[in-house]
Amino acid sequence: MSEEKIRNVSSSFVVCDVQEEYIEHLFKILSERLSEYQFHLFHDPDRMKEYIGKSGAEILLIAEEYREKIRDSPGIRNVFILTENKDPGPEKGVIHVFRYQTAAQIISEIRGGIRSRSPEHRTRKEAGLQSSVGKNREEIKTRGMIGIYSPVHRIGRTRFAMNLGQKLSEKIPVLYLNLEGYSGGGYYLPEKTDHDLGDLLYCMKQERQDYGLKISSMTGQFGGMDYIMPMKNEMDLRAVKGDEWLHLFGQILEKCIYEVLILDLGDCIDGLYDILRNCSKIYTPYILESAAMAKLSQYEMNLRTAGYGDVLMHTVKKQMQKKRSSGERTEAG
Repeated sequence: MSEEKIRNVSSSFVVCDVQEEYIEHLFKILSERLSEYQFHLFHDPDRMKEYIGKSGAEILLIAEEYREKIRDSPGIRNVFILTENKDPGPEKGVIHVFRYQTAAQIISEIRGGIRSRSPEHRTRKEAGLQSSVGKNREEIKTRGMIGIYSPVHRIGRTRFAMNLGQKLSEKIPVLYLNLEGYSGGGYYLPEKTDHDLGDLLYCMKQERQDYGLKISSMTGQFGGMDYIMPMKNEMDLRAVKGDEWLHLFGQILEKCIYEVLILDLGDCIDGLYDILRNCSKIYTPYILESAAMAKLSQYEMNLRTAGYGDVLMHTVKKQMQKKRSSGERTEAG
């Protein structure tokens, strides 16, 4: 291989996919965030194969529909297969990348795949360091929807929800959604995106397939967890039906990379009890004050009377206490 060709291979990132709108959007994000590579986009696998045959490729990201085209193509150092299967299992020589996840996660998996094939990584792996990977890994037992709700207000519920999301995000992908009528907007979260939860709902109604990629353009990141800015207008939030929320949450968990949704729930949300029933766990913050305990008791009675007593079986109560310095509430103990 000529010196010029070796130089091109060392920085060449080739992308080929059958879904043109999807891949063009992803290609734009990849080329912006992985600026150390020279990007080449193809929709025609034969043209892609011709290019690789002449110039080689450091990285190839290709749709699973086209994978047969590369079986006899030398000159590709790292092959990533875009798949619609969330867990296709390991396969020698290639790394599968779930199509409908955030662009940030796709980039993370590509970088991780490249590192895993580097000589330094292989040497460490052969030295036996891999055997210790799982020793300090805390098992995350709760996945799916985690609801944070309390009939008692201004006791630090949102801070608790965000802290929980950040802690879980150290191990698994987490998306935080604030469903309060008056969330405080940018007080808790940096407003770094132009989109909010209303835009995500609109996307859902279009019955698109690329939820993961669309969400990646809407999310911000805070403390390791992803978030989408809450809706600004309370009446717009109230207008969303409970079954629409459940459909949205289901689509995110099914088609995106997130394993946990942290739902910071307010009183004005339609279908609140049904949402709580569909949560794998509910955290209910409270404080030891007579008025607060009366509200908590009334809430629990209402659940049972309405036929939602099973919600309490998945509820964990969290006692909060007041910080003397700032007046904010934190978890007791």
